[in-house]
Amino acid sequence: MSEEIIELKKISYHLKNLYLDPNNYRFVDNEDYKIVENENIYDEKIQRRTKTFIEGNKRENLKDLVLSFKENGFLNVDIIQVKNLGNNNYLVLEGNRRVATLKALQEDYENGLDIGLLNPGIFKSVPFEIHDNEDDKKHLIIMGLKHISGNKKWSAINQAQLIYDYLKAYWELERYFVEETKLCKSLGITKVKLRSSQRAYHLIVEYKKSDYGDQFKSDDYSIFVEIIKRPNIKEWLEWDDTWYKAHNQYNLQRLFSWISNTEEIKNEDNDDEEYEEYEEFEPIITKSAEIRDLAIFIKDDNALNIMEKYKSVSRGLIASGEIDKQNYEASLKELADGINKLKSYKDMISLSDADVIESIKKEFLELIPKKSSLDIGQGNFSVCFEYGKNTTQFDSIEITNYKVFKDFSINKLNKINIFAGFNNSGKTSLLEAIYLLTKQNDITSFLELIRLKNKLSSLNPNWLNQVFDEGIIVSGIFNHIETSIHLEKFEATNIDKKDDYIASYKLDAKVDNRTLNNTIHTFGYETLKRDNSKVEHLCNAIFKSPYFYNLNEILQTYTKSIEYKTEDGKLAINMVIEFIKGIDSSINDIRLSDSNNIKRFIIDSDKFKEKNLDITNYGEGLQRIFEIALGFAYSQNGILCIDEFETAIHNTLLKSFTEFVQKLAHMFNVQVFLTSHSKECIDAFVNNDYNNDEISAYFLENVNNEIKTKFVKGERLKYLVDNLDLDIRGNTNE
Repeated sequence: MSEEIIELKKISYHLKNLYLDPNNYRFVDNEDYKIVENENIYDEKIQRRTKTFIEGNKRENLKDLVLSFKENGFLNVDIIQVKNLGNNNYLVLEGNRRVATLKALQEDYENGLDIGLLNPGIFKSVPFEIHDNEDDKKHLIIMGLKHISGNKKWSAINQAQLIYDYLKAYWELERYFVEETKLCKSLGITKVKLRSSQRAYHLIVEYKKSDYGDQFKSDDYSIFVEIIKRPNIKEWLEWDDTWYKAHNQYNLQRLFSWISNTEEIKNEDNDDEEYEEYEEFEPIITKSAEIRDLAIFIKDDNALNIMEKYKSVSRGLIASGEIDKQNYEASLKELADGINKLKSYKDMISLSDADVIESIKKEFLELIPKKSSLDIGQGNFSVCFEYGKNTTQFDSIEITNYKVFKDFSINKLNKINIFAGFNNSGKTSLLEAIYLLTKQNDITSFLELIRLKNKLSSLNPNWLNQVFDEGIIVSGIFNHIETSIHLEKFEATNIDKKDDYIASYKLDAKVDNRTLNNTIHTFGYETLKRDNSKVEHLCNAIFKSPYFYNLNEILQTYTKSIEYKTEDGKLAINMVIEFIKGIDSSINDIRLSDSNNIKRFIIDSDKFKEKNLDITNYGEGLQRIFEIALGFAYSQNGILCIDEFETAIHNTLLKSFTEFVQKLAHMFNVQVFLTSHSKECIDAFVNNDYNNDEISAYFLENVNNEIKTKFVKGERLKYLVDNLDLDIRGNTNE
């Protein structure tokens, strides 16, 4: 702590003038503890109870200090810190154990018992420091320095409650994040530690409000910590990491019932309510390890029902099929181990064994699934900022190295961000860099972007090695948190480099102070190998380009659009179709068809009575509007990158479509980044008069291979367009 925060005055008084703190955070997890109001601090019974809490049974908690004082006397090493209560009375803030020990030894001394080398004069003149003009915030910081970041740490739940008490005054204020940062600096702890503790503690607060709240014990803290660490459970709860809240209250209460004693009616067929009998059941979950098992099958309703029926996490796990999966993985490992062992006896294999080995090989090959057309497939991933309508996206982006961008930064980012400029000014590359930053350590997304841009059916590792020359370093501020990615090519030293080894690629991603890694090793003939623990995206994100077609992505966005609703209850897909009806009034609906394993979008139109047509029979503009609009529900709370926005869209539709895009961005909290070559398109965004204050426009220019940028705010852009016929594509001079 700095001197400007706390002024200290050294003084000494009789031990009887020092009052133990009855609200000490050590007592939070004591079942007999109750909050004591300030006016009751002096109460003799309260002080006796406090002293008993501190001492423990037969002074067990003070044994070390009693022995030290008797052997060494009172050593003024850790200064006792107090608050002035007036009338020469003081409340102990720090040093309650030392003061309680002195009071215990004073009792012994007055009863004629030996107190060793301790000078009895200490009882009449206890040295301490007074904190003048002290407020509650500073009290909490004093305790935090000792018991969170210091050498006398409290239990995790007591630390969490202290942080909660400090920050709760700012909870609904804009300065909350500022105070959070200050507290981290004051206590010397990371935001990761602080926020992890607060997620768990806020969940505990919700539990205490529930029907089961009176059952909470401090030993349960580890269960709540484990719950909030599991992405699958957080997603199931629709947990909001910004507001530390579960939006799915039904699932939340269901989860609380699993960790609590419950009562159920014994005979539900009995109509006489007066004689209803209840049967009490122990909690289904009693250990944090069981939460880890629960996370495996939390999204399997059948497995959850079995778990509830038999009051057993293990039964739920078995019902989910995860046991079979684990047995399969164990069998696969045994097979690999057996083959490796057999290779060590290779010299012993004779021709007479050939038939047996050939038969095994044939059976083994039948087990192997056919390879897909992609070299690398999208695996499971979690999303950092998927929920929470108050999520804010990028404030700024810095590109240290990506294609034409070197040490380039862009600030004042808004809800709608328009990038204009001449060819070779890096507009598309800027979108790519922003998009890749959202994908964090998902190296698959990087490879997929390269494949689509180059219109390849699959990636050739030799070709990838030739085109990937320089590393990628991009960073930014997302939802007030620092995030970055760093992708580089290297030659691995820890793998078996056979003749067909080509290169390795490592992608490091950071969110706040947390780092995630992903490494792949490429070979000419062998299957690609990867080393990563998990894959995490920063947010949901889509990259739409008129130059490549990604059917899987379109299907994903369509699925989200038929699931997600706006706040007024409208399905996203219905909003998209209503807009398209405004373009072509004969259109009634657009539906996904899966005929003969071919997925197509079919338009129901009054123009064709006998047979509805595939959407590809309509203009490119309608298809592009449909695909872009689908992306908003999928990108909820994330970003949408649109390259060459106006491509294939008729000028007469730009004003209405830009307004529709802005409305969708607002409804689904999506930050939009787009490029444009069209003055009409840029003008349409400001001339539709829909929240011009949410628009930022940038002119990019390549000056001697260095990208320069000029910024115009939406409202200013509107004025310049109206009054000076500004063309941001190549002129920002008034």
